[in-house]
Amino acid sequence: MPRMKLYLTPISPNSRKVSAVQAHLGLECDVQIVDLSNEDNRAPRYLAVNPNGMVPTMIDDGFTLWESNAIMAYMCSKVDTELWPNGNARYDVLRWMNWELAHWGRWLTIYGFEMFREKFGMGEVDQKALAAAGAAIARFGKVLDDHLSRRTFLVGDALTIADFAVASHLAYRIPAKYPLDSFKHILAWEARLAEVPAWRDTTPES
Repeated sequence: MPRMKLYLTPISPNSRKVSAVQAHLGLECDVQIVDLSNEDNRAPRYLAVNPNGMVPTMIDDGFTLWESNAIMAYMCSKVDTELWPNGNARYDVLRWMNWELAHWGRWLTIYGFEMFREKFGMGEVDQKALAAAGAAIARFGKVLDDHLSRRTFLVGDALTIADFAVASHLAYRIPAKYPLDSFKHILAWEARLAEVPAWRDTTPES
């Protein structure tokens, strides 16, 4: 049986989630790097497997799957792991992964884009967009910080893919100057995750 194939871009937070799960579970995969600077993601060959032209994408024994959170869950289905718990905890994991996509990741992405805009020659910072993103990060950051004040990880006492999903953007916390320094519980959680070998070893270069 052919090995699972993963199309990834190392600097992508969504790709990093999948890489971390692969490493944590010890899954053997064929990794294909998608070079966004060369617009590999727009090539007809890639669009044939992911019509969105986004990363990551997974192919396993003829089954193609895109969207990072779905890929993480699928990978966990291959082994018995606490990363994808059973019972009500699984729905709690799903809750946080949906929260990451709808709120947390959305606003961190906008903020980071504005902070890097001039560096990469994409025009002047849109101060209105930056301010709106900063306000949303403060709002949702408090939700996350309050939640983490009472626990070690997001769901229960063990690491899950919810942690990987929600933390995926934090590799750029310092270079993008995310306004998170006042959230001590988020920073402590980030430090705990840095002690997880699979998470530490998949940190993208910033």
